[in-house]
Amino acid sequence: QKLGEGTFGEVYIATHERTGETAALKKIKLECEDEGVPGTTLREVSLLKELQHPNVVQLKDVFYMPNDNKLYLCFEYCDYDLKK
Repeated sequence: QKLGEGTFGEVYIATHERTGETAALKKIKLECEDEGVPGTTLREVSLLKELQHPNVVQLKDVFYMPNDNKLYLCFEYCDYDLKK
């Protein structure tokens, strides 16, 4: 089920395969196929993995699918809409 979309990708509700937990899966399409994951994206992922705070959604896992050139970020799921 699609939760939303933004400038860099789409977010879906999913089940984490290893833990069975409900998660928010952000799918990011990478523009340059030749260069792999951009440095700015790598820095963002690195910071998100280190960030631990009760008021910040936790990044649980990251994986790259070379066959469709997409990066997937698996976040804890929060049943809340900031638009409301």
